Amino acid sequence: MRILVMLLLPIGDTLFATPAIHALRRHYPKAHITALAYPTNSGILRNNPDLDEILLWPTREQWQGIRGLARLFTRLRRGHFDLAVEFSNYNWWLSKLTGAYERVEMRLPSFWWIRPGAGREWRKHHAVEHYADVVRQRGIAVTDMRLRIFPTQEERGKASLWLERHRVEPGELLVAMHPGGEGLWGRKRWGVEGFARVADGLSEQLGARIVIMGGKDDAPLAAELAWRTRTHIINAAGQTTLGETAALAARCALFVGSDSSPLHIASAMGTRVVGIYGPTDPRSYHPWVPGGREGIDYAVVRSPLACAHKFPLVGGITLVGWFRVLRCPAMAAITPGTVLASALGVLTSE
Repeated sequence: MRILVMLLLPIGDTLFATPAIHALRRHYPKAHITALAYPTNSGILRNNPDLDEILLWPTREQWQGIRGLARLFTRLRRGHFDLAVEFSNYNWWLSKLTGAYERVEMRLPSFWWIRPGAGREWRKHHAVEHYADVVRQRGIAVTDMRLRIFPTQEERGKASLWLERHRVEPGELLVAMHPGGEGLWGRKRWGVEGFARVADGLSEQLGARIVIMGGKDDAPLAAELAWRTRTHIINAAGQTTLGETAALAARCALFVGSDSSPLHIASAMGTRVVGIYGPTDPRSYHPWVPGGREGIDYAVVRSPLACAHKFPLVGGITLVGWFRVLRCPAMAAITPGTVLASALGVLTSE
């Protein structure tokens, strides 16, 4: 059995698909499973024992010309796949070109892009469940719903050394923050000033050490956050790989961030999180903690605006609704006091 898993997805959605991939491996323990991913999200999949091979679809930064793309197509055709599992729905044409004998894809509501009522039931379910439903169509039970990411021992070691260099003592209360996030053209980001006030509050009330996490694109926001706080900030933005980010998050008692991949990576590593939600629907994207208790194991801070939380996983919103989401100032209505209270509540809960 040779299986192609289509994972041309954002980083967070790739993480949401890992319980379904694990179920696929358990159902076909001897299969050769190949993932097709972007260079940007492939770090989530590296070292995952449920996969045998990862092929990279080139983005602009890694473009190797027409010849490079032709080599990839040839390799996909020579894979002789028995089954293509399409977690990224818009790439159905690509799995067809591979010549896969069978295909299975996400069942989106009919005419969801124009029928307001088409996605009503769709919006009630988390993205993890939607990805799990793709393999359930094959009669595969998805019983282990944990998100799966596997930092290597080297990545864990680098995270430990990084903390030692910044004089973080064992047992110190360490809180991570992520002020970035590219989703919806930055509309999922909460203001840097708000993060600064929360950082000051956690430092002054609990003596917490604050570490800023994120990618290279988040470096300017991280620098601004460090400048705006009254407390000393440890700035790791742009200095860690995805695996090292996961290892670093695992060392923290709490992660505070908007709905973006670092938040879900931290949750996958067992770190308690406070997610700040504006345009996105928490029903689709809340921190995924199987068996977790909201307010204790994780917290969701919601925008109070009526126009907020209208953006679910694709298939649950019309094109008209999508444009309305872009006009909603949802994140600006969330106050630092609300986020700080949620953070303190999670940190002090039993």
